[in-house]
Amino acid sequence: MADVVRGGEVMSGKKAAKTTVWTTPDGQAITEDDAARLAQEFEDDDAALEGVEITFPRKAGRPSLAGGSGTSPQVTFRLSPSVRERAERLAADRGTTVSALAREALEQLVRKAG
Repeated sequence: MADVVRGGEVMSGKKAAKTTVWTTPDGQAITEDDAARLAQEFEDDDAALEGVEITFPRKAGRPSLAGGSGTSPQVTFRLSPSVRERAERLAADRGTTVSALAREALEQLVRKAG
């Protein structure tokens, strides 16, 4: 079995097999053992899936702000630690993210500037 890296710690063998490697969107832990069992079930029962169309999403994440299926343009900038800390507190108080705060502030500034 391959080594599994989790939280910066490398584990091997049976210990790694019981380590959570993935988490489903609803919070269910998936281990290497679970993944191996599911893969085996899939291989054993692939005839039952003949003719079934399976679509895998290309990427996870939020809908594009650009509209459609394209990727949204990105802007990256640096902040002082004190501004970052204040932004994190403000975002937490509002139940949002620092990115959403920054996007909202920039959109307002651009709108006001015309």
